[in-house]
Amino acid sequence: MTNDTQHCSHFGRCGGCSLLDVPIATQLANKQARAAALLAEHLDGRAPEISLPPRPPRHDRISILYPVQPRGRGKALGIYRAGTHQVEAIHDCRIQHKALTRFGVRAGEVLARSPVPAYDETNGTGVLRAVRARVMPGTGELLVGAVATTSRFAHRDALIAALADAASDLRDDQGRPLQLVGTLLNVNERPGNALLGDKTIALFGQPWQHDRVGDLALRVHFESFYQQHRHTEAVLFRPALELLGDVAGLHIVDGYGGVGTFALRLLRAGAAHVTLIESAPTAAADARWNLAENGFDERSEVRAQPFGQSPLPACDLVVADPPRKGLGADGADAILAAAPPRVLLVSCELEALQRDLDALATAYRVTALRLCDLFPHTEHIEALTLLERLG
Repeated sequence: MTNDTQHCSHFGRCGGCSLLDVPIATQLANKQARAAALLAEHLDGRAPEISLPPRPPRHDRISILYPVQPRGRGKALGIYRAGTHQVEAIHDCRIQHKALTRFGVRAGEVLARSPVPAYDETNGTGVLRAVRARVMPGTGELLVGAVATTSRFAHRDALIAALADAASDLRDDQGRPLQLVGTLLNVNERPGNALLGDKTIALFGQPWQHDRVGDLALRVHFESFYQQHRHTEAVLFRPALELLGDVAGLHIVDGYGGVGTFALRLLRAGAAHVTLIESAPTAAADARWNLAENGFDERSEVRAQPFGQSPLPACDLVVADPPRKGLGADGADAILAAAPPRVLLVSCELEALQRDLDALATAYRVTALRLCDLFPHTEHIEALTLLERLG
């Protein structure tokens, strides 16, 4: 792993990263030290391990969600400046896939020509909230779209067609063409600064894209969550399975299971049955499709509901991958009530992990903690925490 720092003309203003000028080895050491200090009472003196990507981190983020804002008589498209809600137009980036940066520049040019007004979060006027794009590393499929306050507005189809044209000839780092599979409109009618809505309309192509990881095939809708690092298999999923060891014959609950990324790997590794719990309807639908497509539908169940809303089934293991805020009281109580012998927490915020471990400490102890650097050049770190039931 190289310790070279990198240069970006936006660094210091853009809020996309904060540590680009810090050698990666120093970043990792600091993240380990912070986790060790914050979680000390649960680690019994053990130092957190860390999972490294297969190459120095650069251009690894596979999706962008650029807010759109009014700027004078025009529109600004890019990433929020550090500590603000003011947009920095991005022309260069060391974090995200190069093709996505190129698309963002072109999308900015499209919006500059379009008469469709930007949404103003301060007074609720305007239409365009954001532009989003995601490329799948295993297939090269590309999905792009705009986020708007309504499904019907003047010049809608012309805008979406122009975004499709802007994405039509993009290539990956090896020069291979990316395949544009859909150009979409996502609708968020709610006031405020939240970007994505719950409704997506495919105006060209399809509302999902496919990825392939080894022998696993996955379908992911535009609004469904999918890990943003192109090397997630090496950095997160493989280390998670190593921590768990042999899962053959186990009955497992996959909490906050998304499109089935953990469930698929657990079933492929020999789990007897996985109950996947996911509150987002579109992600739950993707999970059902993915489990069936990979031949695991008879050994799995998908419950489209919030984790903790109802009692968990009897199980040997709970894998819980909650959002940034963590399990919360309902999630922790559900695990305590089910009392599985082991729990694997997948946390993207160390402070939330600390709260979750405190909530579970009456019944569980930490046996392993491994950090996964899915967010290089930022303060964030993903953590895998394996717990065993006391007694």
